[in-house]
Parts: sequence; structure tokens; C-alpha cells
Amino acid sequence: MREIQLNLTPFKKLISLDSVSSTMDIVFKMSRLGERFFVVSAEEQWAGKGKGNRRWYSDRFSLSFSIAIDGKFLYRQSLLSILAGVIVKKGIVSYLGIPIELKWPNDIVFKGKKLGGILGENWNEFIIIGIGINVNNLEFPCYLESAISLRQIQGREIDKVELLKSIIKEFSLDFNLFAEGNDILIKEWKKSCTTIGERVKFKSYNNIKEGIVTDIANDGALLVSLSDGRRKKIYSSDELVTER
Repeated sequence: MREIQLNLTPFKKLISLDSVSSTMDIVFKMSRLGERFFVVSAEEQWAGKGKGNRRWYSDRFSLSFSIAIDGKFLYRQSLLSILAGVIVKKGIVSYLGIPIELKWPNDIVFKGKKLGGILGENWNEFIIIGIGINVNNLEFPCYLESAISLRQIQGREIDKVELLKSIIKEFSLDFNLFAEGNDILIKEWKKSCTTIGERVKFKSYNNIKEGIVTDIANDGALLVSLSDGRRKKIYSSDELVTER
């Protein structure tokens, strides 16, 4: 274990670990003991957490880390993953200049391929943000056929530590906007979101319906306009129907 002091208000320290079940697990345990505003990264996770009960694939070529925030600082908690997505995008763009896009609700994408993901957990007293990015991966398991890495995009090896610092720096610079759920970040998310303007199919009771994604609601839901003029709120990507 290596502990690095961070001079990036309000974040106090970075704990770098070798191999863990999940950085989310470590941050949760430390937060339960009263720790706040720290970052935990790991070279390798053997049980990385994805959305729902899904596993998140990560290895030594990936960047995996989690951030702990005091729960009272985030006022629009339902927008957690969306707000964090904008900050992560800014960190990647600042360091590498790559035109990253975002996909509702928590994907980081490049030209339609998945580059990473964000998982937010609200425990009232504290909030955890888990972030996974494909950095130096040259190949992926066959079930991740739509994945891509920063190295594949740039054609060179990327310094994971410097990338992490760039992202944490952006969290520090925009922390007040992030905590308030400021409309500036919401507008940036909308500009970056590939989902807005798409025609989507979704489950409605026992039927499959479709419409155009027109906006995001104040609670983070997708707003879909139907052909009959009605609007439908989509709260989870599990409601969407993916065509194969």
C-alpha cells in the first residue's frame, strides 16, 4: 500500500493498492469508519462492481479507482453518475485531448465504443463514486466486443497515474459545481451525451414502445417523446431494449 497526500481541496489523500476485490469495497469500509474525501486506486480488481449486480472487467492495464465524499455536500444526488461523468470526461480531455462522449446513464464512450464507466452509490452519510477506464488494454474478452482503450485510440502507452491525477484535479476544480448539481455541468453533459436525439425502444408493462430521447429530467431520468405526443421517463438502462 502507498499513501499519497493530495493538495487538491477537498481531497486529502490517495491510497494506491496492488490487488483488491473492489476499490468500492475498500472505500465503503473506510467511509463507515468516518473517513471522507479520499481516493483509493488499485492495479487490479478481482470483483470489480458494475451497474446492478454486474461485474466490472478490469485488469492491470485498466485504471480503477473510487472516491469518497461527505454525503451532505451533494445536493442533487440522483444526478451523481451524470455529474461525475462530465468531470471524468474533462480529466481525460485535459490530459489527452481525446474527444470523449458520454452515454446515459454512466458510460464513457469514444465513437460508439465503451471506454469506461461510472458507478455512484449514495449511503446518505457518504457517497462513493467508482470509476473504471480502459487505458492500456490491447485486447479484451470476447464478451466485451464493443470495448476500446485509450492506448488503442492514441497508439501509445498511457501513464495511468498522470491520468488519475488529471481527473482528480478536475473534481477539485469543479467540486462546488459538482456538489450543487450546477446547470453548467448539466449542459456540458447534454452536449456530450450520445443518447439525446436517439430513437430508442423501451419496455412498458408487456409491450415494447419507441420514441425519441429529447432531454434529461431533474431527477436524472431520460425523457422520451412518443409519437402520440406523450412523454415517458426512463429511469434505468434496463428498461431500454437493445437490438442485437
